[in-house]
Amino acid sequence: MSAPDPPLSARHTGGGAAPGPRTAVLLVLVLCCAVLLAVLPAASAAPQADQRPAPGHDDAMGALRRAAQAARELPYEGVQAIRTTGPTGTEHRLVEVEHVPGAGLRVGQVAEAGGEHPLPPGRSTAFPALDGAMLDALAENYKVTGAGDGEVAGRPVRIVEAVRADGSAAGRFWLDRGSGLPLRKESVDAEGRPVHTVEFTTIGEPAGEDARAEPSASEADAWGRPLGAGELRRLREDGWRLPERITWNMSLVEARSAQSPTGRVVHLGYSDGLSVVSVFVQEGRLDAGSLEGADGVRAVQDRGGTVYVGETGRQLRMWESDEHVYTILADAPDDSVASAAAALPSPDAPGVWGRVQRGFERFGEWVGV
Repeated sequence: MSAPDPPLSARHTGGGAAPGPRTAVLLVLVLCCAVLLAVLPAASAAPQADQRPAPGHDDAMGALRRAAQAARELPYEGVQAIRTTGPTGTEHRLVEVEHVPGAGLRVGQVAEAGGEHPLPPGRSTAFPALDGAMLDALAENYKVTGAGDGEVAGRPVRIVEAVRADGSAAGRFWLDRGSGLPLRKESVDAEGRPVHTVEFTTIGEPAGEDARAEPSASEADAWGRPLGAGELRRLREDGWRLPERITWNMSLVEARSAQSPTGRVVHLGYSDGLSVVSVFVQEGRLDAGSLEGADGVRAVQDRGGTVYVGETGRQLRMWESDEHVYTILADAPDDSVASAAAALPSPDAPGVWGRVQRGFERFGEWVGV
């Protein structure tokens, strides 16, 4: 391998002689690179001291992995009570769920306060699946340990707690002692407040074969086909902003693609193992008129542009940037949603080449051309 070129400042330019054409070109390139660096987004800062995985042995991960297996293999049906607390209040929902092994999970809404949302909430609506990616993220970010016993829906349960590096609880699971099924899940913010709780109020075996005759597709399947690593890479090369990670502890666990009447939609699911943040990226322009009068949605100014924010318990943010529409929908703590927004293009921001053009315009002003 050849040695790397020395920095421009170390290259021979003919001693004290007046700069020639080659040197002038190099100086222009240096200035242009400086301008380009000034107008492109800054790199992410290093994690703070409290932003690190929790140390210690995960003595309850085995119980969670067995719970995940039970949730895949056992038939069940019941009613879940869902409570989500956001910046503007708390939202309560009830959903009926039915699981048919090999066919998926069917979810039917019983009641919901706060009206409908512009986009369905994806996999974060009901009990997030304890799949391998979620469990791996949980083990990576938290110490997972037993936290005693309890009762949910009249059933004895084992409580499993996910602990942060500072010793505080980030979330809890209540696992049925008999079947191993997860019966309750709770995510907790840094202040110790429950942000998202999903709990079975009733649960049992499906009523009969009639209930299993026509299983519907799972919610995830309704959001199009999975995207592989190669296709994600090609989309990124084509200018789609599809980050692999939105904060130090929330990584991409699911990516899907679907076609809408206005263009392609990519759904990205990020998780720390407890909460799920859904990011929808869609080609096209935002129909602001349809949002400005929508119930429970208001426009705010953020990062130099307009963002439409939901007024319900679930966190909703929607904006337009560089001919793409970005939507965040999450049952997650405020800081996770803010990190997701910061990892995506600013509202109404021009594309990279727009920033480069502005940089050259500024360069022209500096040299008087």
